[in-house]
Amino acid sequence: MTLDTPLFLSLIGFALATCITPGPNNFMLMSSGALFGFRRTLPHILGIQLGFMSLMASSVLGLGAVVLRMPWLIAFVQFAGAGWLCWFAFGFLAAARNHREANIAGADLTRSRPFKFYEAAFFQWANPKGLIIALSASGAYLGIAPTPSIRVMMICGAFTAMGTLSAATWTLVGNLLNQLMSTGRSARLLNLMMGLLMLATGAIILMTPTPA
Repeated sequence: MTLDTPLFLSLIGFALATCITPGPNNFMLMSSGALFGFRRTLPHILGIQLGFMSLMASSVLGLGAVVLRMPWLIAFVQFAGAGWLCWFAFGFLAAARNHREANIAGADLTRSRPFKFYEAAFFQWANPKGLIIALSASGAYLGIAPTPSIRVMMICGAFTAMGTLSAATWTLVGNLLNQLMSTGRSARLLNLMMGLLMLATGAIILMTPTPA
């Protein structure tokens, strides 16, 4: 098999550009890094990579064609993803409130926690940005390999590499904040910011137009 170098480099560039730009995953990774540190966010990072890899592989193998015939599925994903984010956001808003109560009572009432591996993996299937990226890549890079199996390996490999780099970068940015804002009023502010950020992201998801 002869590698189409320009097309492959285009795939790498597309993967990096779509993975590194702001979105639900990156916002939550930055906030998780700030609240819990890099090491406790690792399951979240790994869950994103596995979940998105399964979504991308499914899209390359034919899911994309099914979704394009039934665009209402994307609308369903938007509502499911936004609803799930809002539910999780209330947990962080409650943690912000509990920090305030803890400061008054002298106790630690924190309830927020980092995403678990399976939560992050399942969320990729309810993430409209991820779904649109998967549909776009599976169509745009159809000619990158002659067989579906090799196509899946190349596209998933590129997105996994760029996605891991992006996820680590956003988490490390948050981790830098963690060193400055991990306790007391600062922790309350971070919980409040993450809750509001999730609510805003859910609203953006709902306002994102579905492809025709």
